[in-house]
Amino acid sequence: MKKKKNILISSSSTKIGKILSKSLSNHNLKFIEENSLNYKDTKELNNIFQNIDIYFHIGYKGTSLNKNEDLIDFHTRKTYDLLYAAGEENVERIFSISTLNLFLDIESNLTVTENWELSFPVDDIDILCANLSEKVCKEFARDQVFEVINLRLGEIDENSDYRLSESKLSKSIEKFIEYDFYSEQSKLTRGPFNSARKKGPNWINYHLQDTFEGQRFLTNKIDNFIGES
Repeated sequence: MKKKKNILISSSSTKIGKILSKSLSNHNLKFIEENSLNYKDTKELNNIFQNIDIYFHIGYKGTSLNKNEDLIDFHTRKTYDLLYAAGEENVERIFSISTLNLFLDIESNLTVTENWELSFPVDDIDILCANLSEKVCKEFARDQVFEVINLRLGEIDENSDYRLSESKLSKSIEKFIEYDFYSEQSKLTRGPFNSARKKGPNWINYHLQDTFEGQRFLTNKIDNFIGES
């Protein structure tokens, strides 16, 4: 493994926060304590991001908040404030942790690719918040504040038809952390940000679930990237 990164994760107590902690255990980890988000001045958030290389922002079931208004506030205003502070502290890369549940209501005969965006009304507050969080993260990437990799994850559940094993999640994340998207290698191998894009931060989606016959979502893109195709 290459040099350890200083990594900040937005939650340590939630299910996905604990799974990410295991996947990233070879790095130097810090977590955002929820009481630190009761700030009066957004500048207080800058301290959280000092000396951080990479930030994992969990936009789906990544908080213990349970009131709808609090959840929406966290996934919009507070997400914006956190990312703004990350940009001011020169964090180099952001991982937006989202979910494939965004597209479970799509007809099963349709092929949902990474280019899809949620464009229909939703009643589920967690799905709504995941979509809102993605949109906030995407705006920072478009403004070239930092790189944002949006990972829409399957379920960590062996019985799911879009299940995701912790081993595949760990392998994918480690590859993303170590990969230089703008290197000569990236140009030769058509890495994630390779195309007509200019050199600089951007946004990219990856749908991440295990590969098996009859799987709910296609995974060619991530499988090619991590060498499982």
